Order: sequence, then structure tokens, then C-alpha cells
Amino acid sequence: MGHRDLAEDVVQEAFVRIWNSASQYDATLSAPMTWMVSITRNKAIDQLRKHREEPLTDEQAQALFDQTPSAHEQMESQRDAKALQRCLDTLDGMQRRSIITAYFHGASHSDLVTQLGAPLGTVKSWIRRGMDRLRRCLES
Repeated sequence: MGHRDLAEDVVQEAFVRIWNSASQYDATLSAPMTWMVSITRNKAIDQLRKHREEPLTDEQAQALFDQTPSAHEQMESQRDAKALQRCLDTLDGMQRRSIITAYFHGASHSDLVTQLGAPLGTVKSWIRRGMDRLRRCLES
């Protein structure tokens, strides 16, 4: 059974079943010990089926899921970060500053207008042209 408490339950249930079914025992079919062992075996099988590992719930499975990145993913992420840094270093000063401020510091276009002291259209152009250059650099 693998667990003492489960084995004790099986023996208890088997004794009760044997006691309640004693009048049905037929000596011409099997020896008394064979009959009792058969009842006990069947109870053990029933108990094992009842306590068979049940599938995990979604919540239990999620708790077991390791969300930390694998070594391969960490290495790939580091390689991507180095490539992005290399490409950012190729941008003009204001393109680089506007992209870093917008994408890494979460500044909106209006925030950039205030911080950089430039018109909205100019800020949007710096970002658009800078992103185009970044895309071409990263693709090469």
C-alpha cells in the first residue's frame, strides 16, 4: 500500500467485509484463507484506485511552474541587450535620448516635449527616425 494508515484501513474494511459476508462463503469454491486474501486484495486495489494521484488543478500546476528564465533564455536576453546597446550607441544624441527616455523611462511625447524643450513634431521625428535606424541595425 505504501502507507501504513492506508494498509490499516484496508485490513479494517476487509475484516468488516469478511464478517458481514461469512454466510456467503462457499467451501467448495476455495479455502477460507484464499477467500479472505481475495477480499483483502480487492479492498487494497479499491483503496489504491481511490488514492491514485489525481491530476493537478490549474492553481496547483501554476504554483509548481518555475517562472525564472532558463540559462539559455538569460544568455539570449543578454546577447539581445548587448546588440541593442551597440545600436543605441550609433544614434544621434537627441534620437538616442528621446528613445531612451520614452521607452526605458516611460515618458510620453508631451513629457519629452517638456524635458527636451523641442516641438512635438520634432520629438516624434527623432523617435521615428531613431527607431528606423535601430531596426535596421538590429536586423544586420
